Amino acid sequence: MDNELTEMEDVELEHYIPAISKKDIIDIIIAYDISFIRNFGSDLFYVEMVDGEPLVPMNPRGDYPPGIERLFSLMARERISIISYKNEKLVKAYFPVNNNDL
Repeated sequence: MDNELTEMEDVELEHYIPAISKKDIIDIIIAYDISFIRNFGSDLFYVEMVDGEPLVPMNPRGDYPPGIERLFSLMARERISIISYKNEKLVKAYFPVNNNDL
């Protein structure tokens, strides 16, 4: 693991249960206009939309949509710090990276 953004591949997701593919992740990100999702650990996530605004649940004590919750689960389980989809590339990092690098 290194401290840089790397492109995510389907091979990395083969062992994940329930199954999820790179296309599934991209579809979720596009459906909600997400720029990136950052994992701070301890079930703390930040979802930023393409327009730079945070995406928050409608109810302050509520959950995010199931697709986004699925990405949270993947990120927590695989210890992924950030996922972003930009310029037709799905990238991830295991360590914190600067938002300017996205």
